[in-house]
Amino acid sequence: MRHKGYFAGVCVLAVSIAACGVAYGAEKIEDKVQEMQEAAGTEAVDRTEETDGKKPALETGDGEEGLTVISKTDNEEGEVIWENGNEEREATSETGNEKGAAAPGQAFIREEEPAGNYAFRLQPEGDLDDYILLCMPVEDYVVEKGENLWKIGESVLGDGNRWKEIAERNNFSNPDMIWPGQKLDMPDRKYYMQKPFFQRGKGYLSDKGAFRFLQPEGWALATCSLDARLSTFIGKDVTVRVLWGIEDNDMGEDAWNGIWDEVCQNVQSTAETVFGENLENISFEKYCLESGNEVYHICAVFRNETGLRWTVSAAYRFGEKNLMEFIGIGPTEHSIDMGKLTLYTAASYEEYEEERHMGFGEEKVVYRGMEVWDYPMLHNPFVLAYELVNGKAWHLKREMGEKEDYVIAWEEPVFPAVVQKALQIDGDIKYSDLLQIESVEIIESVGYDYCSINGERFEVDWKDIPDGDALLKDVANCGSLYSLRVQIGDISDYSPLGNLTVLEELEIQAGRTVEDIGFLDNFPYLRKCVLEKAPQQKFVDSLDDKVWERTCREEGLTTFRKEYDGEPGLAFDKVEIPK
Repeated sequence: MRHKGYFAGVCVLAVSIAACGVAYGAEKIEDKVQEMQEAAGTEAVDRTEETDGKKPALETGDGEEGLTVISKTDNEEGEVIWENGNEEREATSETGNEKGAAAPGQAFIREEEPAGNYAFRLQPEGDLDDYILLCMPVEDYVVEKGENLWKIGESVLGDGNRWKEIAERNNFSNPDMIWPGQKLDMPDRKYYMQKPFFQRGKGYLSDKGAFRFLQPEGWALATCSLDARLSTFIGKDVTVRVLWGIEDNDMGEDAWNGIWDEVCQNVQSTAETVFGENLENISFEKYCLESGNEVYHICAVFRNETGLRWTVSAAYRFGEKNLMEFIGIGPTEHSIDMGKLTLYTAASYEEYEEERHMGFGEEKVVYRGMEVWDYPMLHNPFVLAYELVNGKAWHLKREMGEKEDYVIAWEEPVFPAVVQKALQIDGDIKYSDLLQIESVEIIESVGYDYCSINGERFEVDWKDIPDGDALLKDVANCGSLYSLRVQIGDISDYSPLGNLTVLEELEIQAGRTVEDIGFLDNFPYLRKCVLEKAPQQKFVDSLDDKVWERTCREEGLTTFRKEYDGEPGLAFDKVEIPK
């Protein structure tokens, strides 16, 4: 029988709650969405933007960007492809829309909307302070037979009265003298985004003298456990939230100004990789504000693993000093349009001259999902949305080398028993079975040992294993493991972990002295590594031996690691851990 180690219950509980927070939140969100659908008596429906059958006037292009929706479709061979189509197409029954709705892959511009919160208006009504002006660049227009400047202004800019702007921009001495085939330099299409009534002139979150922006009215401000350096606004309905972060802008004010088309392609590729076949569509917008700065907006609709439709929206501001990002996540059929809310919040951002006080310091952090995201200073919105709504971590699926299947020979009885429960296996466990395991936690604490596999926790008793080294050898059989957390007191040899070549996240809290960390060289994809002395070990080392022996008797413990090879409590203290 092995000697059971002792870890601080409070410390372990705090970490455990943090570790399972995403799954718990996702479960609440899932329940809430189902309640909403049951109350409405409907299933999720496709509400693709309508264009009234009009041919879109804008295409996405470097420097002349409109709004483009990119959706999945099938070619003649049935292969899934992606289109950024610009020709008018008739919606079919496959789109789930009535005739006249925008078909998959069709580019379009926003039409004027009825007055209301976050509505896009072509003409403001009342006080201009009740609107945020968004200007969308328009590409050159080629005159067709029978057109005049009024008709062109009405069809392209949404307002025939802007014919004078077109004439002035093209230096026409006689605006009536235009001819078919003539190319016109067009002014921006102007949208007046209507501020919600309850937010007009109030509701700002501000860092006095540095910046401010309009926060969602009545939403609670909280910290965010999805990733580092993020805060969140959560509505009364917990299914919707807006994450936000602010950093020094090391990307520059013109970070995306000349490469927006390339950014759209990169971001689209990331969304495809993260959501796979569950991605329904993705759109991109770039607007110029009255301040002269740009706001960049990305919005995607996807389905979670239970089939519910969700929206993730990200909006970015590159200021002279600060980089600001907003990420909205919510059910697509929710009464709040998460795309508009996120865009509006970002557009309301104002930057001033004084240095900000809010922020997270200068420590470099690697955010989640960076292996498929080209912008290390920005969070990956698709990975965050995936993890929130599915209640589990996302990681890049890597091809495992072909290996002949075989039955696993185990070193101890506890871990294989947990594997059988988690994977619902009767009888022998094969190597191919273990490839289903992506994350593992093996935790030893006071009165509560547990093993977690793929986020599902099982209570165990590690006293039933010969020693910690045997347990680690068994865990090392899980060849597709990408996340591992180990808190077992008497492990002396961590070298078997070198077999886990696709590991991305590793956390070890050790009790015994660890002299050799050469196993880390076998992890080419490792992006998170925490190696530290077990928290309770520091406390134990400070106690007199007799005091600790009495504690063991009172707590019903067998022994503790007061005596083992190496200097007590050193763990990783004398080892230089690579950054």
